[in-house]
Amino acid sequence: MAIGATAGMAVGSTVDLDNVRVGSDFIDDVQKVLSPNKFALIAEVDEDWTAPVDTRMEAIGGTVFRRALSEVSQTADDEDIAAMKADLAQMKAEHAKAQADRKAKLQDKIYQLDSKIEAQLQKAKLRRLAAQRRAQEKVKILKAKAEAVKAKAS
Repeated sequence: MAIGATAGMAVGSTVDLDNVRVGSDFIDDVQKVLSPNKFALIAEVDEDWTAPVDTRMEAIGGTVFRRALSEVSQTADDEDIAAMKADLAQMKAEHAKAQADRKAKLQDKIYQLDSKIEAQLQKAKLRRLAAQRRAQEKVKILKAKAEAVKAKAS
């Protein structure tokens, strides 16, 4: 029963991690700090100021690990693209060894996978650009707020 529970928990956590699309570097950082019988919560939080969350987490003995959403997306995109490129290399190797009838089918799969890689690269680029624009907009808003506070204080 214990083995089944452990396996179920491992599979569930793997599925959950895939859904939140955090990078393996983030998981490594958390694993170094997370001790047995402790828990980790992964959340996407849009915050203008980090102090409130940090202060509250420190008060309850928690630790906050932050990653910019653009960094998380970039890491996940890089991992997805690397996996697709590995599949592509394997298909090309299989294609080189295959019989003529099989070669045509493999060539179609190679073209499809290559197209997916290109599409993924394009989506990642567009997401990065959008994240940069949002970050620039937030900087403008925060500067405006700082100027308003400064003007009020004067």
